[in-house]
Amino acid sequence: MFVLQLGDNLSAKTAIGNKAKLLDFARYSGLPVPKGVIITDEFYQAALHKHVLRLEHGRVVAPNPDWLMAMLTDVPPFRTLVAVRSAFSAEDRSDESLAGFFTSKLFVRARPYDELIQALCDVWSSALKRSGNFRRDVLLMEMVGARHSGVAFTETEYEDDLVNFTSGTAEKLVSGQVEGETLLLPQLRQFETALAAEPLPDWAQRLQRLLKAVRKVFGAHNWDIEWADDGKVCWLVQIRPITRMTRRNEQFTIANHKEIFPELPSPFMTSVVASCAEGLFSYYRKFDATLPAHRPFLEVFIGRPFINLSLMTDMMRHWGLPTRLVTDNIGGESGRVFGLNFTRLLTKLPVLLRQGVAQLLSPRSAKKVMSQILSRTARPFQNFGEATDELRWLYTALVTEMFSLTAAMSLPLVLLRQLGTLEEHNARQQTISSQMFSDLEPLRQLALNNPAIADALRKNQLPQDPAFQAAWHAYLSKHGHRGIYESDIARPRFREQPDALFAAILQPSSARPLPPRTLTGFLTLPVWLQASRAMHARETLRYTAMMGFERLRLALLELAAQATQRGQLPNATAIWMMTISEVCALDNGKIFDETFFAQRHAEIERLRAYTVPDLFHRFDDLDAFRPSLSAEPALRLSGISLTLGTVQGKAWVLREPSTNLPEGFEKNTTILVARSVDAGWIPTFALVAGVVVETGGDLSHGSIILREIGLPAITNVRRATAVFHTGDWLRLNAAQGLVERLQPDSTPEGITLP
Repeated sequence: MFVLQLGDNLSAKTAIGNKAKLLDFARYSGLPVPKGVIITDEFYQAALHKHVLRLEHGRVVAPNPDWLMAMLTDVPPFRTLVAVRSAFSAEDRSDESLAGFFTSKLFVRARPYDELIQALCDVWSSALKRSGNFRRDVLLMEMVGARHSGVAFTETEYEDDLVNFTSGTAEKLVSGQVEGETLLLPQLRQFETALAAEPLPDWAQRLQRLLKAVRKVFGAHNWDIEWADDGKVCWLVQIRPITRMTRRNEQFTIANHKEIFPELPSPFMTSVVASCAEGLFSYYRKFDATLPAHRPFLEVFIGRPFINLSLMTDMMRHWGLPTRLVTDNIGGESGRVFGLNFTRLLTKLPVLLRQGVAQLLSPRSAKKVMSQILSRTARPFQNFGEATDELRWLYTALVTEMFSLTAAMSLPLVLLRQLGTLEEHNARQQTISSQMFSDLEPLRQLALNNPAIADALRKNQLPQDPAFQAAWHAYLSKHGHRGIYESDIARPRFREQPDALFAAILQPSSARPLPPRTLTGFLTLPVWLQASRAMHARETLRYTAMMGFERLRLALLELAAQATQRGQLPNATAIWMMTISEVCALDNGKIFDETFFAQRHAEIERLRAYTVPDLFHRFDDLDAFRPSLSAEPALRLSGISLTLGTVQGKAWVLREPSTNLPEGFEKNTTILVARSVDAGWIPTFALVAGVVVETGGDLSHGSIILREIGLPAITNVRRATAVFHTGDWLRLNAAQGLVERLQPDSTPEGITLP
């Protein structure tokens, strides 16, 4: 067979390569493929044998074009210009595409045939650029009068097809001569006819349907598609397997990590978190194996671990759930917003039901994990490899259990918030985290009634009073393993560095009146019990996990002290400046000298200068975040209300907790403005009348503590630390989730409860 008609599917019975065979099958299956033929390798070999074609000076030539056309009697008369394209068996294979390696000729006139013969010879000649024995099939296809054309990558790991397009034909686009424009086109399932976060142009809708049809015909695999749209039909011009996955401009957020880590986490902890990425996302894949298996859940940028927000929102879309369930939960923000997709939701009900059961049982599961933490971290560790492996297990177990517990309490809390009873219930509960605050009260009373105790605390000294020491040791035995930004194992615990607690003890307690009980509150008590159960379990899990962190921290420091004695380190705490792979290299005798740590210190300081946004894209210019150049400050910002109350006072902008109020500041007229908060900020909360938090989400640990303490507080106030400066006069209306800058002559009023 010298010439095969595209759409007859006769190539399926031959050794013709993928490029032509796939298009032949596509047209046969009803996909819109332009009319065309395959001039087979058998024709090429016969023409050479009959000397109709010759090899001269490294080219294929046709000495007599009439003879060649006489052999091509099965080529139909084309009414339009044609494309003459290589379809050699060496290209478009699963492991190598050789895209653009061989020649293709566009806009070729089929009559008179001189131009067509020359184009065929040019294409055959390009085969001589590659050695080896492979077929030299050639495609002749009618040209599409394209208004838009381009390339689309449809990949199973993404909910969007990545489209690069241009006006007219895509010749310069696919060759890299022009950049073109990029579009993320939502993938349609077989039961969907339209899907988009925003209106799509007509050609994009036609392309969307074409890609859906391609997946139906060829299967949901990774396909590289060339297409052309003439204003009425979107034509399939080429299809081949994707040999290398795209690296997309995904969105990343620091939102959840911003709550639990310092602005620049230690290199050690950053590397721990990054190494746990696959294990963390595996939590979701155990419910749904069709979720992406190769996209990174976490990536490190400018020394900080960021969560792949695009992956998380894609997971929501995959299940038919609103993307805001992710962004509202972790305290970040997103670009495109997709709502509920009922059809997808129905198909994923088994997955969601399994998750629902896991959430209902999450307190029991958390209890089991807590037992494992206490038993696994109690043993001695012989080397850094053992200790870091245990830390990676602990971090993964902590975070994945948090996933279930947070989800378990999310819906009940949303319902209670909507019904207006969340504050009523929340004010009457205490978790183990908020007990860190209330358990200071006996120590406060001792300091209040004994000037000698207070004087010692002001000097950051432990009072020698027996009653105080007994109460102090009792407090440390319960809470001493906690600390400021305790999720970074490099940070000291309160047992090691108690100064913040000394300052908190010196502050008088500020009990808030409980909201009155209401009938609605009584009726919603069962909902609250479900939320409270998960909330208590979550905070107790974190409390227990921090016990494990302290044990592993001490074990690592002991191993580091031994390495210091061997001359491998300048001091034990130097390990926090290293990655876990570098630390594990100490087990093999590697020595890290002063030069290494001088360079690492310089790198840390360079990274510290960056001020990163909550949301950015992988390909953003990160140097734009160093130094931070904020826009003209806004006078009023909004966020999520955590508690009731209104307060006016001076802004105290902090990036880390402090227990030293600036000169001239008073507790009743000080409003803390922080990038994020956690349990380590409790001593600072004792010094202020209200709190404004940039990022955290209303389900975060810090938000729960603020609600339980009762301070007027709001969270998710974007850019608060950039807009407000220490000393600015602010009014915080916690009930409405608002904070605004006032004129300097405004009269301070302190806290006003409604």
